[in-house]
Amino acid sequence: MSPTLEELTASDKFVKQLILTMRAGLSLEAAAKELVEDLEMPATRVAAAVEKIRALAEEVQTASEPRAVVAGGIESWYVGPAAGDKNWPALVDILRGEGWTDDAIEDLDTSSTKVVAQLPNPLGEGSYDCRGLVLGYVQSGKTTNFTAVIAKAADAGYRFFLVLGGVHNALRQQTQDRLNEQLWEQHPDLWYRLTDEDDFRPDANVDAHLAPASQQRVLAIVKKNGPRLRALHRWLTSARPEHLAACPMLIIDDEADQATVNTAKTDRNPTVINRIVRQIVNDVPKAAYVGYTATPFANVLIDPNDETDLYPRDFIVDLPRPKAYIGPEAIFGREPLRFDPDGTEDEDGYDFIRPIDDHELDDLRPRGSKGRADFEPIVTDSLDRALRYFLLSTAARRVRRKGNRHATTLVHTSQHVDIHRKTASVINTHMAVLARRLTERDAGLSAELEAMWSDESDRVPAEEWGNEPVAWQDVAAKLSTVANDVEVITDNSQSDVRLDFDDAAPRVIIAVGGNTLSRGLTLEGLAVSFFVRTASAYDTLLQMGRWFGYRNGYADLTRIWMTADMQAWFHHLATVEQEIRFDIERYAQGHEKPTDFGVRIRSHPKLAITAASKMRTAKRAEQSYSGRRIQTILFEHRDREWLEVNHQAARDLAIRAGTVQNVPGQAGARILGPVPSSELESFLATYQFHENSRDLNGQLIWEYMEGRLRDGELSHFHVAVMSRSTRSPELGDVDLGLPARVNCINRARLSGIGGTAYADIKTLMSRPDRAVDLGIAPEDLPTTADGLARLRNLPAEGGRGDGSGLILLYPISKDSVPARPGGKPTRSGRVRVPLDAVAHMIGIGLVFPVSREASAKVDYFTADIGALGVEAPDAPDETDEPADEPEVGG
Repeated sequence: MSPTLEELTASDKFVKQLILTMRAGLSLEAAAKELVEDLEMPATRVAAAVEKIRALAEEVQTASEPRAVVAGGIESWYVGPAAGDKNWPALVDILRGEGWTDDAIEDLDTSSTKVVAQLPNPLGEGSYDCRGLVLGYVQSGKTTNFTAVIAKAADAGYRFFLVLGGVHNALRQQTQDRLNEQLWEQHPDLWYRLTDEDDFRPDANVDAHLAPASQQRVLAIVKKNGPRLRALHRWLTSARPEHLAACPMLIIDDEADQATVNTAKTDRNPTVINRIVRQIVNDVPKAAYVGYTATPFANVLIDPNDETDLYPRDFIVDLPRPKAYIGPEAIFGREPLRFDPDGTEDEDGYDFIRPIDDHELDDLRPRGSKGRADFEPIVTDSLDRALRYFLLSTAARRVRRKGNRHATTLVHTSQHVDIHRKTASVINTHMAVLARRLTERDAGLSAELEAMWSDESDRVPAEEWGNEPVAWQDVAAKLSTVANDVEVITDNSQSDVRLDFDDAAPRVIIAVGGNTLSRGLTLEGLAVSFFVRTASAYDTLLQMGRWFGYRNGYADLTRIWMTADMQAWFHHLATVEQEIRFDIERYAQGHEKPTDFGVRIRSHPKLAITAASKMRTAKRAEQSYSGRRIQTILFEHRDREWLEVNHQAARDLAIRAGTVQNVPGQAGARILGPVPSSELESFLATYQFHENSRDLNGQLIWEYMEGRLRDGELSHFHVAVMSRSTRSPELGDVDLGLPARVNCINRARLSGIGGTAYADIKTLMSRPDRAVDLGIAPEDLPTTADGLARLRNLPAEGGRGDGSGLILLYPISKDSVPARPGGKPTRSGRVRVPLDAVAHMIGIGLVFPVSREASAKVDYFTADIGALGVEAPDAPDETDEPADEPEVGG
């Protein structure tokens, strides 16, 4: 037998270095390249080490006892594709033929290997079960990833592949067609299909398919439907036990948060789909279940103590964001997070969002079910602008002749099919009028469209996305033809005509719909979205975001019309999503599993995380301020009383702190105190944090400080007043009870986020501020996250301070304006606008040393969904338990 992994690493330092490098998530080839090119290790010695690991990998993949190599950042039986594989190389050939670049294929190779490496060895002795979750992005190509996982698992020895293909026939068939093309058609001799145009129906050959002598891989794509899945379970368990035990099964659950999660009360039987999927997973001796979703909220809240359920106890994998993907962060921006690497580019979002005024809503959707019968929608000003811009963007794309040849607008105002029909009718009439006016060369309309094109082109420059600008004259020449090509189509559960895209016959479509456009279905060439639909949960909102995805050749032409509230909610969701991904990174970095700690999901005062029935066993999480820097960036800038309370709280604190010292080399900074931590309770109880700042809660912060005091830590804080070094008449000053008035600083707000309800200034503190009282020059600050976290600790604890905390007070001018000349965007997107507050504001920052105590944590609870007071829509947003079809025989 070859040496074990431990023996190899002990005897060969080059093998050891390769293993350490691969634990960062690199492939064997990429790790070898890094050792030779970056670390300048001898190429021949590295190559020899690579061969040793390959030899071990080949032996591991055929071994009957568990052994391990490294792949995807973990020790595993699977190191990647091997010589002689058939399914993965065939898939690569298809993707190259579709125009995939080498880099894109390498990314897919790496991410799919990371998933397969988490699965049990199919050739190992004995039984096993495995439960995992793969987190992708909405509209990002999850199907391609699990196709790659199936191909590699088939090559490695898995023999039965069950894909749970959503709750609608269309999505199941779409998945079937894809896997037919990319797996079965390439090697029909290697595959047997249990499903094709028809969903699963049992045949009499179960033992022939599962018997060890059979070398065929079995493929079934089955809708999440009770009778279908019951029939499949009966068929599988009717096999001879020894045959079933010898057939390793991989179950891929597409859209795993839909229908699969148990929504029954804890004292009742599980819901139908959940119960049958559990039975299949638990009754097959060698079964690996892997859920795929972009909205994992319900899945990570499954009860981990119920070993029969589908909590992803073995692994959660976060797929990397594809380079060309446009997701929530790019469109809506997000808040800065404590795990962001220093130097991370601000995520303000691009300037894609256009407002829908609240006063238009009653003309776009009925107030409630009682008003539906008499409701008659109209084309409001914002809807008119969206439809006009759709004509402009489609004309520009025809000039460019790049990317997807279809052009689509999504109009999503209601979940009710009668409203869809009425809305489509008025849009159809409106578009006919626009088409006629363009055909007649209406000078007034032409001038309005030219002004709109000029404004939109300036706000989102084509060059920022690597595209060529399109002149107005070229756009104008295409407009009449585009307008006459427009089709208005309703797509819902009662539609006679459904969306269909044939690349040989490109279409210009305005799609009006609801739930059927909210999950799984791809709107080809989507450029414009008009969205006023209400939703009350994170997962529902994200799945409605059909505008996420790839926009090759027309990313600069993407626009979304929505309300300010909806925009703020998506901004929050982008922050939540990134926090979840940071938590998942900790599994790989710490070599831990989801049973060691759960993924944390921050709550929102007006949104549920997911349906209450999916959160029955959700528990409280823990929050710690140890080693952290936190800052206020959200303000009630139009609430004078709110601002004055905070001003007085800051003034009282400054007076209590007493002694004032100037900071050498930083004329605008003054250090006060120290203040005993025990005297800060009143300040934290008085100063008001914005309700959306979930990390900033005066009671939680004080409870944390109390705990540190009990453990003999954090005895005092210094107070820093951070102001302009010189007075600006435009910005003004404030009275903080110091010998002289304090000059205000300039912090403009982001446009769109918060609307008129609150102001988001994005960032309050600069990086050196956390050490303003320590006498450390900015260039001498630590460069690592751990070094910055420990900065305030004693030297014996790896710091350069005295163990104190720091409170920073920032007087912000109510008349703050964008600092960039001409009000230019902060990056190629989100624009900063004047703060326009009713009074000067006081922002605060808090910096904590790292605690020595493991108990330095504060409990908080996920929101009680029933107490949120969110108005439910007239009908459920999605049927999580799809209606049963008739029972399937067999």
